[in-house]
Amino acid sequence: MVFRERGWEVHTLSHCSKGEGVPKHWKPGNQEILKQEVGNWLGDLAPWDAFVTWTFDRIVTAYGAMFWAKRHLRWLEKAAEQPVYGFVGAEKGKSGGLIHLHGLLGNVKHMNFFCGNRLLRGQFGQKCCLVHAWPCGYARVFPYDPQLGAKHYVSKYITKDLAEWELFGLPIAPQTAFGHKGAEFTQNQGAKSI
Repeated sequence: MVFRERGWEVHTLSHCSKGEGVPKHWKPGNQEILKQEVGNWLGDLAPWDAFVTWTFDRIVTAYGAMFWAKRHLRWLEKAAEQPVYGFVGAEKGKSGGLIHLHGLLGNVKHMNFFCGNRLLRGQFGQKCCLVHAWPCGYARVFPYDPQLGAKHYVSKYITKDLAEWELFGLPIAPQTAFGHKGAEFTQNQGAKSI
């Protein structure tokens, strides 16, 4: 929602809740408040399992990055054999300005985050683990720590210059990971996320 006050455009929080980012003229203090509020909201929104970073092996637009995020989440649902939900935010890198994604995922706790293997450059989209499953470039996947909360992981991307973000497939029922069948993504207790 935008309204004019004494010749200035004033953006309300509803502007930000659509994934459109924060106006650059907002004071840093307001941005900090927004980060805290969105972080608390995301943390209470759903039980999160993983924090992810997804990069691209070529230049993409914010629209293209979000397209690939949606496509990958649909693929993850098939691999998980149950609904997967998430928050994904796009960020423009500091060196070179390349767009990459950060996100929180739910209903993936039963999947292997990292298989322990290092793949050759350019080998993406493998079914061995969540790190290697990302089809577009390098990925990092870490277990979500609820003690740190969503504000630690992703709310800062709401107030960045690019600030594109989206919510996907929020749960309508409790997680069903304990009744899961998918053998190809069994969590390896000895492997650590990179």
